[in-house]
Amino acid sequence: MESQFVLARGNIDRDEITRNDPVALGAARRSADARFILCAENAVAVDPEDAGTLLKLGAKRAREWNSREAVYLGRVDGTPFFACDVSEILPDTDVKPAGTPMMRPLQYWAHEWSPDESQLAVMAISIHQWIRKVRFCSVCGNPIAIHPSGWQAQCENGHQHFPRTDPAAIMAIRDAEDRLLLAHNPQWAARRYSVLSGFVEAGESAEAAVRRETFEETRAVVDRVEYFGTQPWPFPRSLMIAYRAWTSTKEEDLRIDGIEMADARFFSREELKAELRRGKLTIPPRESVANALIVDWLGESVEEVMER
Repeated sequence: MESQFVLARGNIDRDEITRNDPVALGAARRSADARFILCAENAVAVDPEDAGTLLKLGAKRAREWNSREAVYLGRVDGTPFFACDVSEILPDTDVKPAGTPMMRPLQYWAHEWSPDESQLAVMAISIHQWIRKVRFCSVCGNPIAIHPSGWQAQCENGHQHFPRTDPAAIMAIRDAEDRLLLAHNPQWAARRYSVLSGFVEAGESAEAAVRRETFEETRAVVDRVEYFGTQPWPFPRSLMIAYRAWTSTKEEDLRIDGIEMADARFFSREELKAELRRGKLTIPPRESVANALIVDWLGESVEEVMER
């Protein structure tokens, strides 16, 4: 059964055996069947003839993109896939030289790609986010060297490091009238509203984070929590743990600080649909867990709402 979350789809064989065997890894990298995808920051290269398909290069064409340092992602139907980070090669401008790959941001385009290609892109961006930002040992401060597979690092003193994931709770809060609580963060686009979320703190369960974050941001008290699902969100390294939740707090009792949240209110389904149609507000893109939670409550997608 395919995941309800766009970035949690796919069935990639992460192939730990090859990842941890230098001989097998080298053979996979040199294989005529090997395919290399390109990523830069939060975007991946797509086929210039079809933006709904990732650009997959053979080893020969991939050499110009530093494929020797490419991270091994795993296998799709037996084909080994690697990811090259081209963040420092591509110019940081909207005007690209001739021959430069067409790049598309993961968080807005993944729904156009197949489940396996979407997962390849998530893996590529996630691992290269870690490699770019972890340069020194957190224990002794010495430089670290990345393992040829890309999935671990070690300093000269033998301290090992692995990709880090930060858990975050995200929750669709419903009131006694089955209305949905949506809020606006002043750092978002002007009309963007979404469900509440927050990072899980040290020593805290995700369910406890649901209750704490909801109260901190709106003063609403959560009465019940129900697990919904998880999805990676590599911006830069989150794992979103989604919940449905219910509160008996009334709208007039909501309180916001005006800093982290500029507005918070409950919407009925018809109210939200009307606001969407009039362009009064927008919700996060289809790739996000927030969108999945809102659509789960709403009963139809934004695209379906706009067509009526």
